[in-house]
Amino acid sequence: MSVFGKIVYGLQVTAIGLVVVFLGLTILICAVTIMGKIMENATAKKEAKARAEAEAAARAAAAAVPAPVDEPEPVLEDITDDSELIAVIAAAIAAFDNSGNGLVVRKVRRVAGWKNAARAEQVYRF
Repeated sequence: MSVFGKIVYGLQVTAIGLVVVFLGLTILICAVTIMGKIMENATAKKEAKARAEAEAAARAAAAAVPAPVDEPEPVLEDITDDSELIAVIAAAIAAFDNSGNGLVVRKVRRVAGWKNAARAEQVYRF
């Protein structure tokens, strides 16, 4: 076989390979698209059924429940007052301290170390 014949044969094999690859990719794309449509239809049917059941339940609940009575708006607590929190922390520390000494909490401050400790525990436990 001549050099020209070998080149032509190589080009034929290359062309056949490219056609097979792109044909396979096209088939895969079509299969994924069809499966997506099927799943979309199934999901739409489930959502419609759930929506109908929810509407029926809402109608039944609305018919069974009398009209709401006007209630006063709830009073919002002051979050900045941490005296209860300090008392709870002091009680917890006193429960673990068996020395009998009086316990006085002078200052409570929030520490961001828990996040770092948890991360270190996850990273360095092995």
